[in-house]
Amino acid sequence: MRFSVVAIVAAVVAVASAQELNPLYPFKPNGGCIQKCLDDAGNNMLPGKWTSDPSQPGFLESLGFAHDRGTPKYSSYMSATGLCIATKECPKPEQDLYRAQYEAKLAWYLDAKAKAAAVKNAAAGSAAVSGFMGAAALVAAAALF
Repeated sequence: MRFSVVAIVAAVVAVASAQELNPLYPFKPNGGCIQKCLDDAGNNMLPGKWTSDPSQPGFLESLGFAHDRGTPKYSSYMSATGLCIATKECPKPEQDLYRAQYEAKLAWYLDAKAKAAAVKNAAAGSAAVSGFMGAAALVAAAALF
């Protein structure tokens, strides 16, 4: 009997943990205090466009504030969030989770950004080819007359 209770509790914990992860952005959610600091800084820097929702179109642009190292937006954003986290005294477990996931989130962002750029470049190349083919067809048609 004791074993089955332990097994059931373990299964419930496993399901609950799995449900926390969003398949679009497979990381544990930030704690409430940390997330508020991230969102407040983001909304101040990218008003009306900031999102922490991976299903929204502006998600990659928003993540860029935390991951495009060496840019003014990165410096400003990280300074604002760091000050907020310190001022609000966000709980240490939330800070530890944020730090523990940061490098993996950075790698995810860089990969997603590269894939988005490749799709955009492929679409631009396709438009250029169809534009060229359209122009070539017009030139060929004009030669007939």
